[in-house]
Amino acid sequence: MDQKKFKELTDGKIILLDGATGTCLQKAGMPAGVCQELWASEHPDIILELQKGYVDAGSQIIYAPTFTANRYHLREYGLQDETVRLNRELVELSKAAAGGRAYVAGDLSMTGAQLYPMGDMGFDELVDIYKEQITALAEAGADLLVVETMMSLQEARAAVIAARETCSLPVMATMTFQENGRTLYGTDPSVAAAVLQDAGADAVGINCSAGPDLMVPMIEKMAVTARVPLIAKPNAGKPSFDKAGNAVYNMDPGTFCSHAEKLINAGVCIIGGCCGTTQEHIRALAERAEKMPIPVWEERSKMPELAATERTLLVIDKETKTESIICSRDTLKNLDALMDETEEKEDADALLIIFEDSLDSEEVQEVLETVREVTDKPLGFQACDKNVLALARRYYAGCAFVR
Repeated sequence: MDQKKFKELTDGKIILLDGATGTCLQKAGMPAGVCQELWASEHPDIILELQKGYVDAGSQIIYAPTFTANRYHLREYGLQDETVRLNRELVELSKAAAGGRAYVAGDLSMTGAQLYPMGDMGFDELVDIYKEQITALAEAGADLLVVETMMSLQEARAAVIAARETCSLPVMATMTFQENGRTLYGTDPSVAAAVLQDAGADAVGINCSAGPDLMVPMIEKMAVTARVPLIAKPNAGKPSFDKAGNAVYNMDPGTFCSHAEKLINAGVCIIGGCCGTTQEHIRALAERAEKMPIPVWEERSKMPELAATERTLLVIDKETKTESIICSRDTLKNLDALMDETEEKEDADALLIIFEDSLDSEEVQEVLETVREVTDKPLGFQACDKNVLALARRYYAGCAFVR
């Protein structure tokens, strides 16, 4: 499937995803603490039964169980050299389960690494980790990709960018939010939608997080800034915990669907279930979706220009106060002066960085890191060199306006 076909698939329709994988595998006997991807590959009959059941229930897209099958995470189990094999085998297994009746999404999630400056992982290094996994997923025959259960917006951007630079498959991207309506790193749903679609996601949304009831106001915020289809894949309610410490999800299919209907009314057109949901939840959802009106989307041309950091969103219009910062190679010789100039423009709503020279990737990153040390204002970029402009947009942890 390419991006054009994905747009046709989601245009004027409600698309059903699958339900939970991890909690269902646990019920089927997967012990705690094991590598889920390895266990799934060693128990193909369980995966086949689970995913065939989802397709029978009405799922049009199922997720291959490749969730954290990236080199960085697999090294925790000494399996980093099995990255390609595991991704290929698990996609092939899901393709067999789909039997041509549903699309298979290659699934990517958090690596567990901390990006610089909070950790030691460089942005390009993280992109390359995702590229390896994406290449394996694409070569195995995945119909599309899904970046899910993301808590870090910049890591989600890295995965989406890796996909855009590796293949032509459509990319869905969903973040996970806490009950306060923000991610673990403080990102608001409206910001997440703006940033991820700017990075190249073909659909954006929310998964896991809480139950469908608590997800409604979050989706409503996303709908304000989303210019691509919205996704919701909620848990079966808020979990309780048994004596062994295992999460227990008690929301029945009927209640789940009643809340899911509100998600569709809020603008969601791609919907499924996450932790605690089963084939029964998806079957009930399929029956309910048949009777639901299709969300209507505004024309892309009618949407305002947006700029965002990881935590703040700004609508760019004629009232926006923008200050410019001229940046050349000489600027790199005196970064303290750059910081001083940035601080002096604190009254501005947004800052426009004008790159006069052809800087390389390290130099562009150095400029951005210096500016971000002293301000959280949304940024815009202007450059005669298209490569510099592309680098600035790549490394900026947000959504920039361009001049």
